[in-house]
Amino acid sequence: MRFTAAILLLTFGCGIASRGALAQQQPLQPQLSPEAQELLAQLRDIHEPAPVGWWPPAPGWWLLALLLLTCAGAAFLWLRHKRRQRRKNRYRAEAIKLLRGIDIKQARATQDINEILKRVAVTHYGRGVCGNLTGRKWLEFLQTRVAIDCPEEVQKILLEDLYRESGNNISGNQAFLDYAVNWVQRHGQRNANGGNLTAMEAENV
Repeated sequence: MRFTAAILLLTFGCGIASRGALAQQQPLQPQLSPEAQELLAQLRDIHEPAPVGWWPPAPGWWLLALLLLTCAGAAFLWLRHKRRQRRKNRYRAEAIKLLRGIDIKQARATQDINEILKRVAVTHYGRGVCGNLTGRKWLEFLQTRVAIDCPEEVQKILLEDLYRESGNNISGNQAFLDYAVNWVQRHGQRNANGGNLTAMEAENV
């Protein structure tokens, strides 16, 4: 009995001693002044910055939008110009189609080629300029509107054979037809250097 009481006293004493040692190891919390406590009360929690919105966009996006609008406007103007140019030159394609549909073996082949050529000239230059031209004046008009040589065989047709009712010069009609197609393609056209278009350039108009 006495032995048990001694053990209890020893255990109790060790607990008190350990608590005292811990109390000595832990520093005492400093007492805050009323002013410090008031400042702490005024502090707020740290807030994260708001997410960046998509509007207004950055200057780089404005520049990109301006570039895209410029490209779109340039493309629209180019397409409109090409459409107008194609519509303006539609008569050329129709005339060439009619010329290539002529049978040079027919008796009126020479007159038909000349008639189509005259219609093209009147369409582009006006009836008052070339509508009443015949013979030498008509030939000179054709020669001064394109930078291509008029073959002697074609000159002979325009000056002599055109108004003859008898005879049919097939080789002359073929030369006249080729000259007429070339003239229709190239009349009134200018290339980038200010000169007349070549035949290949005129075909692409």
